[in-house]
Order: sequence, then structure tokens, then C-alpha cells
Amino acid sequence: MQSKADRLVPILLILGALLTAVDVAWTFTLAPLVQGAVLSEPTVIAGQVVTTKLLLSQKIFYLHVPVAIASFAIMFFVAYYGVRFLMTKDRKYDLRSQTAAQVTLVFIIATMVSGDLWTRFEWGVWWVWEPRLTTYFILMLLVIGYFILRNAIEDPERRARFCAVFGIVAFIDAPISFLITRMVPSSIHPVVFRTDSGLPPMMLIPFLLGLFGMLMIGFALYRYALRVHTDALVVDELKEQLEEMDARSTRVAADDALARLRTAAGSVAPAVADASPAAPAVTDAVADASPAAPVASSDSMAAAFDSASATANSAHPASLEE
Repeated sequence: MQSKADRLVPILLILGALLTAVDVAWTFTLAPLVQGAVLSEPTVIAGQVVTTKLLLSQKIFYLHVPVAIASFAIMFFVAYYGVRFLMTKDRKYDLRSQTAAQVTLVFIIATMVSGDLWTRFEWGVWWVWEPRLTTYFILMLLVIGYFILRNAIEDPERRARFCAVFGIVAFIDAPISFLITRMVPSSIHPVVFRTDSGLPPMMLIPFLLGLFGMLMIGFALYRYALRVHTDALVVDELKEQLEEMDARSTRVAADDALARLRTAAGSVAPAVADASPAAPAVTDAVADASPAAPVASSDSMAAAFDSASATANSAHPASLEE
């Protein structure tokens, strides 16, 4: 199944790029302006009176909303694979959850940039603390916190377990951010998905093209990133195996060297044993010297040992040389 999905990745990426390109071209050529472009009455936003028309800035809508929806969809898989990891303890699901979080962060940043541009052109400010923007900003902070948590824990098992739980909790903010315009009717953000769609066909068609295109691009990016992470994991495992093999070969070489040393020591022992008959002469010399002269000087003792050594040398010269 993975090989089939990987074969579809280039096709989906190209198709998604084509749909997005058609969306952009349609947006700036055929799509009309929003009906009722002039505000019915002045609106105060962030302390400023806004009466602007939805002209060129409204075109950002056709990319901004599809990118935001794609970020919600990919964030779902962060939580999904987190649940699968907690159920199976299989590290491949942790890797998939991490990859989905990376792609989610890319789409979240694109959403924030395009949304800020629309806010600046349309409302005259760069940021407004309204419900949709606030909840989405919290989602971005949660995804960033996910990666901070991954880098803060060294143990792989604890890191995977904690990140799985964190990813599941972070995903809760995604549906809240998506539905906040319905939960808080006073929100200045428009409700895009309605029963009547709220868009004429000439605006709905490019919007849907951009939506499906972004979803395809998101899936393709996820599969490419997952392949890269999987290959990197395989390389790390191969490195660990090579290090283990190297350590094992080092231990074997050390054991062989120790065995050779023990064999050499065993071959030296009989030679020393052959020289042992001369030892009684030394013992007799010492024994004779000990009772007769308990207070003998060190010179006399040294002379006795020299005499015994000379006797041993003359008795077994070959053994001592060996």
C-alpha cells in the first residue's frame, strides 16, 4: 500500500499544482468582486473606522481559505497517528504524527501570512484579536510547542508518548477555530461554508479548485517528508548496527589476544617448573644459614643466594635461557 501511495505522490503533486494555478488565474480574471463590496455602514475595527471596499485584497480569499482548511485536515492526522501510537506502541505511528505536524506547521505559517495581508489591506491593521484569529494563533503556538516538546525529551519512548498526547490535545483547537464563526456570531470573520454556499458559481468554482489543489499538495508533501524521515531512520539503524558489529569485532579481537596471552603463559609455566629442582639448593642454603646465624648480615645472605643461583644456572642453563 505504501508503494502504491508513493507512486501516486508525483501525480497528486502535479495535479494539485495545476488546480492551484487554475484557481489563481481564474481568481484574477473571471471571478467577480464580492457582492456588496461597499460596507453597509462604517465599522470600528481595532479603534479604526473601516469603510474600504473588497477589491484586490479579496482575491487572497481564494488561497487563504483553502490553505487554512488543509492545515486543519493535516492536523487531524497528527492526532490520529498519536492515538494509533498510544494503542500499539509502534514507533512508525510516532514518525507519521511528527511528519504530519511538520506539514501542518508549513500550512499554518502560509495561512497566517496570507491572512495578515488580507487583514492589512481590508481592515487597515495587521492584527485583530477577534475569535477566529485568536483561536488560530493558539493553534500555531500549540504546533510550535509540539516540536519544542520533541526536542526537550531525549528518551525515544517517553518522547513519543508525551508528543502523542500533546498532539491529540492540540488538535482540539482545530475544530474550535473552524467553527468559531458559528459559535460566536459577532465575529467579523465571514462564514464561508453555508447551506447556500454564499458564493456564486464563478466564485465557488475557483475556490473549490484551490481547496482540492491544496489538499493534494498537502498529501504529497506529507508523503515526501515521510519518505525522507523513513530513510533517515533506516540510515540511523544501519549506523547502530555497524557500531554494534564494530564493537563485537573489537571484543572478539580482544578475547583472541587474551587467549593467546594465556596460551603463551601456559607454555612458559613448564619451563619454570623444570627449573624448580634447583630450588632445594636455595632452600637448603637458606635453611642452613637461618638456624646457624639468625643475625647474619645481609652480605652473607646475598652470597648464599648468589651461590644458589650459580648452582641453578649450571644445572639447567638451557631452561633458564628459554
